[in-house]
Amino acid sequence: MRPCPECRSEVPEDARFCTSCGAAAAPAGEPEDEWLGKTVAGKFRVEALVGQGGMGRLYRARHLALDRPVALKRLHRAYSHDPQIVQRFQREARAASRLDHPNSIAVLDFGATEDGSLFMAMELLSGKDLARVIAEEFPLGEPRILRIGAQILSALGEAHAHGVVHRDLKPENVMVEPRRGEQDFVKVLDFGIARLQSPGGAEPRLTQAGLVCGTPEYMSPEQARGADLDARSDLYSVGVILYQLATGDLPFQSDTPVGFLTKHLAEVPVPPRQRRPDLAISAALDALVARALEKDPARRFQTAEEMREALLACAAAPAAPRPSASTSVEITVVEPPRRSRRPFWFFVAAMVVAVAGGGSIAILARRSAAARNEAFRAQQAQTPTATATPSSPPTPSPHAIHEGPVSPLPREAVERGDVAATAMRGEGSAPPDRTRALALFKRAESRRAEQDVDGAIQLYLAAEAADPGLADVHKKLGLCYQLKGDARRAAERYRRYLATGPADAARVRAILATLQ
Repeated sequence: MRPCPECRSEVPEDARFCTSCGAAAAPAGEPEDEWLGKTVAGKFRVEALVGQGGMGRLYRARHLALDRPVALKRLHRAYSHDPQIVQRFQREARAASRLDHPNSIAVLDFGATEDGSLFMAMELLSGKDLARVIAEEFPLGEPRILRIGAQILSALGEAHAHGVVHRDLKPENVMVEPRRGEQDFVKVLDFGIARLQSPGGAEPRLTQAGLVCGTPEYMSPEQARGADLDARSDLYSVGVILYQLATGDLPFQSDTPVGFLTKHLAEVPVPPRQRRPDLAISAALDALVARALEKDPARRFQTAEEMREALLACAAAPAAPRPSASTSVEITVVEPPRRSRRPFWFFVAAMVVAVAGGGSIAILARRSAAARNEAFRAQQAQTPTATATPSSPPTPSPHAIHEGPVSPLPREAVERGDVAATAMRGEGSAPPDRTRALALFKRAESRRAEQDVDGAIQLYLAAEAADPGLADVHKKLGLCYQLKGDARRAAERYRRYLATGPADAARVRAILATLQ
């Protein structure tokens, strides 16, 4: 056994992926310092190991002929025989090498060593990624947001002009460093899954139709559907980043990758100014972000340059007044974000019928448990809605919630997915027990956050049996059945939830429409 490079769980020696978090596991027996002090390809002297992951290592090296420091990215030798991984590594080198822009990472060289190890030499950056900037320095202030966003868009304009669509824009792939008196000099990097749109279609396609690579939190709706992408998909991702820079939070919260996909497809985010009324977010920036996050690409900015000009114009717009101490305003408190996401590959197979009009979704996600749990806590901060009369008992405090064991429901009741289980357990005549129902609901939410969908279903059904008026049970069961690929039961539960007249009815109808 050996530790996973991401979550540190024990991984079998012959495993290529961690069974706990899905991360690529470094091949067994890979020497820790094999390259240290050596000269690679006759021109790069390796000085230090600065980072490593499941797929490879990153070194600081010196280009001997130019006498300049470089970053040397090395693919683990065991992966050098995997054609798809090799193609993806080569694609990153080719995509980045096409670009000659101050805000794009510069690739200096690419090749293979005598032992077959693939390497890529890039400029060495001394800053920190944008995710760390947000975590450590939020709130950034609008002038700084505009400055960072304009440079990201400038780099994208160059990439798109050369037929390169990035497809995985996120704060972890944006480096910020001080340079030449500038506080925030931006570099866009990691073109590992970039789509090269070569004339004549000579560029090999590494992803099948309907197979999506990227990070769910930042995916455009068309990317979530597995559709062909163009530059406007990257602009949606920039919209998500700008939303996060302005509010300190993502436009959507979910505890599962499918949850993020569904929300990007069907939900309209709360406007930044409404999300954070305590911050001075201008109306111009608020409107720009809303346009960037349009579901229909035709309603977004059409080019990176157009969006960049609109972003810079926000600087000339009237500044948003800060709420005074005497102003009565209800504020949604959002803690300064922590770096809750490790970069990960996300794959949705071509069966995305649940988002394109059908039934099941197959997923393999690389995501740390800490990330899932933090997103879960953010999403579940609200008390579940109940179809209760004014005389219903108040929601008990967490200390009053009963956490006793729940007797298992019969399998046929779980499969049927309805409250007939109460009669089968001999509890059909029992009065509603709101306290027990909420306790069971809370435990079900924890199970779902842990990806135990079957366990969550059983607990949700038990909560429903304790109090059939707990309306949110229907919505959460709909999500669970959707995760299991059971479109019929998911749709039935969503319809029952809509019958309670919830405040988020429009959003749920949009989700339901994808299942019918």
